[in-house]
Amino acid sequence: MRWVDIDELEFPDGWQTRADKALNELRKEIEDAEQAARLAGKDIAAARKKAITEGLKKKSRQQVWRALAKPLSVLRNYKCWYSESKNPTSDKDVDHFRPKNRVDEDPDHEGYWWLAFNWRNYRYSCQWCNQRRVDAANGTDGGKLDHFPLAPRSFRARQEADRWESEEVELLDPIDPDDWKLLTFRPNGQPTPAKLPGTREHDRAATSIQVYHLHCRELVRERMTLASRIQRLVEEMDLLYPKITDSQIKIVYKNKHKELLRAINHNSEYSAAALAYARAEVYKMERGHQVKRQWLEDILNLK
Repeated sequence: MRWVDIDELEFPDGWQTRADKALNELRKEIEDAEQAARLAGKDIAAARKKAITEGLKKKSRQQVWRALAKPLSVLRNYKCWYSESKNPTSDKDVDHFRPKNRVDEDPDHEGYWWLAFNWRNYRYSCQWCNQRRVDAANGTDGGKLDHFPLAPRSFRARQEADRWESEEVELLDPIDPDDWKLLTFRPNGQPTPAKLPGTREHDRAATSIQVYHLHCRELVRERMTLASRIQRLVEEMDLLYPKITDSQIKIVYKNKHKELLRAINHNSEYSAAALAYARAEVYKMERGHQVKRQWLEDILNLK
């Protein structure tokens, strides 16, 4: 995960008008269903829920968020915002960060239906992260689907007038500039919280790993390959660096320097993992002592 500046999103012509129209129509349908149930002496909550579900199923309304799939994808070079995988063999989803129709952690919740057409609630996601997956052979499961956990005893918005921005969200959010820093990665490709156990930051990262299925076999395998590549690249650069007064060696070193910069660039696949692996190489063991690769730290301090 890396920070995504969603304010850079470019909209198709007329998109906001269509979004406003869809929301206003849905509001009216919910109001009408509630009124009809009240007059008929029927269950008002059930009538509201049915109107919400049926209203969000309309293809014309689903096209509102699907129309932003490509504009969202280009903000991070077509990568999933949660896993940083391009996963070209899988379709991508426009995930509603706050679920639009139901919340697994709160069965009585109607879903954040009023945010169904709010572009700030959209995240670009691969199906590994967004849809339910069970990998029994490797003992993992996950997928965001309708999950939206909050901190214990946190306020949860339940209706349109509530301030949903005040919720204490347990999931790491790629549009938050600090959240991505709460994840790091082991050389074996496994994701892990960056903060110590017992802290809320640790718990949020651990929850996100599970919900986004960041520990699934495919992602772990590709990160492990990347870890080996970064380690090998740093070791090669370390051998070359003391000899860069030689013009030919300097050329080779500079090419490897560029390769490292490309790997940790925020638009590259698994760039957060690449950055974590590079940082892990800043110190090396030499004759029983820990020695700093200052040249590497200088490079990484610019990121």
